[in-house]
Amino acid sequence: MNYLAHLHVASRCDSQLMGNLLADFVRGKPDGIYLPDTVDGIYLHRFVDGYIDALPQIKTCRALFPKALYRYSAIALDIFWDHALVKHWSAFHDEPLHSFVKDAETSCQLSIQKESETLPDRFLFMSEKMWREQWILSYADINTLPFVLERMSTRSPRMAPLADTAAVLITHQDQLLDAFPSIYQQVLDAASTFTRTPS
Repeated sequence: MNYLAHLHVASRCDSQLMGNLLADFVRGKPDGIYLPDTVDGIYLHRFVDGYIDALPQIKTCRALFPKALYRYSAIALDIFWDHALVKHWSAFHDEPLHSFVKDAETSCQLSIQKESETLPDRFLFMSEKMWREQWILSYADINTLPFVLERMSTRSPRMAPLADTAAVLITHQDQLLDAFPSIYQQVLDAASTFTRTPS
């Protein structure tokens, strides 16, 4: 799952939105480093990632990728699921997407203000850029995905093949869009029952 999905899952679970975005920038145990609500958000994000990766339907979706790209397929699908959630938004949320995104930005900015001194610089840079450039709303257009994956592929030489996954997503977009509602509903149901055991 990517930005929009994690924000939406967090909102459905009354979890802190900013913490759910922060999780990809935190390694190890966050306990004692960030505020409790932020820590809970990080753990929810990690639970969601682990849960969706283990779903049989995800393995079927990953099988659509050629062998040379299989190791990058999970990352590519995470990006695609935000596109799919935009396309299926009305099935999962009553509020218009643009209103949800605006409220999510406000919530995240308020949380950032409370502990900006402890947050990683990389996260603060990404957050500011994401909201300013309206990344989430741009996922409505599937032609945004090649650009996103190309940008991600430049982070390190070993990630270069990630750019080639965009063609697979576009080729199989109808099949993936059809698979999404069942996958996402399972994620929402599982997340709603998630309770972190205190460290």
